[in-house]
Amino acid sequence: MKHKTIILHDTFLYKWGWERLILMMAKTLRADLASGFFSKWSFDLRKEWFKWKMIPVSSEIFKKWFRHIKLKWAFLFKTKFLQEYDHVIFSGDSISAVRNCRQDTKKIYYCHTPPRYLYDLKEDYYKKVPFLLKPLFNILCHFFRKLYEYDISKMDLILTNSVNTQRRIKHFLWLDSIILYPPVDLKEFKYIGQKDYYLSFARLSDAKRVHKIVKAFTKMPDKKLVVIYWENDPARIKIFSLASGCNNIEFVTLPGNVWFTKYIGNCIATLYIPVDEDFWMSPVESMAAGKPVIWVNEWWLKETIIDKKTWILISPKAKVSDIIKAVNKLTPEKCLKMKTECENRAKDFSLDKFQDKLLEVVYWY
Repeated sequence: MKHKTIILHDTFLYKWGWERLILMMAKTLRADLASGFFSKWSFDLRKEWFKWKMIPVSSEIFKKWFRHIKLKWAFLFKTKFLQEYDHVIFSGDSISAVRNCRQDTKKIYYCHTPPRYLYDLKEDYYKKVPFLLKPLFNILCHFFRKLYEYDISKMDLILTNSVNTQRRIKHFLWLDSIILYPPVDLKEFKYIGQKDYYLSFARLSDAKRVHKIVKAFTKMPDKKLVVIYWENDPARIKIFSLASGCNNIEFVTLPGNVWFTKYIGNCIATLYIPVDEDFWMSPVESMAAGKPVIWVNEWWLKETIIDKKTWILISPKAKVSDIIKAVNKLTPEKCLKMKTECENRAKDFSLDKFQDKLLEVVYWY
C-alpha cells in the first residue's frame, strides 16, 4: 500500500543545515514539502532536484516576532490540506498544524530543539526585551508554551538530532524521543585539495561567535581566513567592520551550494564555535571533506568527534586566545595527517545510513 507523505517545515528562510536536512528527508521519502514560506534567500529546491509538490502556507516576512506570530496563525488555520496525507512529519516551529491532521494520520515530529526562548534560554531572551514590553513577553511565552506542550503531546513519534537535544526534551517535556542524526552526502562533500586558508561557514550572528574567529585572525596576519556568509545574516555589518583593513580575511557570499562544497574541500581546516549548540551538520560536512574542525568542548560534540584525531576542542568560553592557540596547532601538515581519520568518522553519518533509519522509523516503527 502506498502512503501519501508530507513534511511541514516552519520556514525556508536561510541556507542552513536544517533546510538541507529537510530537503534530504523529503527526497528520501518522495514526500511533498510544505513550509511557512520559501524565501529567495534559501535554497532553490527545484535546482536541488526536488520534484514533488511545494506548498507555501503563508507569505514571506523577516521581522522575527511578527513572523513567529503570523506563522503560528497560518499553521493553526491554513493547513487543512494535511488531511489528505497518511504520514505528516513536522519540523521546526510548525507543530500547531497537528490539529489539522486526520485522527488516523501518523504524526511525527523531528525536534531540532524545544523552543529555547520558552525553556532553557528564556531568561536570556527576557533580558533583551524592552522594559515596557516585558509583561507582554511573559504573557506570550506562557501562551506559546502551553500551545507547544499540547501540540507535542499529540505526536505519535518524536525524532531528534542528538543526545543533547534528547536530554533537553526529556528534562523539559518528560517525553521520549529517538535519535536520527542529520546526514552528510559523502558524494557532495569530499576532499579536493589544500589551499592556504582556514574556513568559517557559520551564520553571522552573535550566537555563532564568528566575531571571535575574525578577531583571532586579525591578530594572525600571516594566516588567511575565508568567511562564508549569506546576505541576510543578522550580524554581517558588525563582523565586516571588525576585519576592516585586514588583508588576510576574506568574506564570500555564494549563489548556491556548488561553490560552498569547493570552499570546504580546499581549505586547511574549519572553525565552528557556537554557544551551546545542538547537533549541527557543519562539522560532519567538514570531516567528510577530510578537514579537521576547531570546535567548543560541549555535550553533543562527544557523539561525533574523536578529539585530536578529527578536530581540536577549545574551552566553551571560546576566548580569542584559545582560537589562536588551536589554529597554530592545526598546521597544514598536521591537517593532512588527520584527513583519513576525518573521512572515516564522517562515514558514520552517511546519507545512506540516514535514509535507511528514516524509512524504518517513518513506515515501520
